[in-house]
Amino acid sequence: MLRPFAVSVSLIVLTLTASCAQEITPGSVDREVTEQIIREYILANPEIIEDALIALNEKRQIEEAQASRVAVVENADLLFNTSADYSIGPDDAPVTIVEFFDYRCPPCRASMTTVTALPERYNGKVRVVFKEFPILSPESRIAAVATLAAGRQGKYQEMHQAMMRSPSRFTEADIIKVAEKLDLDMDRWETDRKDATLRDQIDANYALAQAIGANATPTFVIGDTLFSGLDLAQLERLIADGIAKAS
Repeated sequence: MLRPFAVSVSLIVLTLTASCAQEITPGSVDREVTEQIIREYILANPEIIEDALIALNEKRQIEEAQASRVAVVENADLLFNTSADYSIGPDDAPVTIVEFFDYRCPPCRASMTTVTALPERYNGKVRVVFKEFPILSPESRIAAVATLAAGRQGKYQEMHQAMMRSPSRFTEADIIKVAEKLDLDMDRWETDRKDATLRDQIDANYALAQAIGANATPTFVIGDTLFSGLDLAQLERLIADGIAKAS
């Protein structure tokens, strides 16, 4: 796998070395001699392999970020303006954050208090849109449907936060216990949980996540930027930038 790269490196080295460049012409060095030169150069300078891999990784990250930005812009309406989604903060806030999350995701749970406090912390300049993205287990999907069903009774945020704080493994019995504490109409909740529309909503989130390159939780989208993981410092930087641009 390293041979094509090594050939490129050796040719660059030979080109930059005046004496070699004068002596070597196309076709004058056979494959065996070339490979020996390359091998000796790499053995003498092994750090070039690490440098090349680092450069390659950085190049790929830049390309992925650019592709992600394009995908986010192309899917902006689905990300920020899907009527079925639940959100907190003013609808006309200058900054909207979309979070793809899983109730069994430890970083999602750890960041819940911070994320839900953002609209108040930034004096109504931030809106947070929640997109169920249950990718970690079948129980995650059951928990997501249960929370969306609670939302039909105006209890989405209460259920969302209770599920995030729950130490349970989200078995059927565990989820029912959480719901019972919220004074829900349990018969209606049970009926709504069976509604295929809620599963369709989650499936639409899967498709949207795939379209923009989101494959982990939590994943946040702010403006045209997507990033995954619990990086609250980056989240705050992007919020500050968004508010500044809107001013």
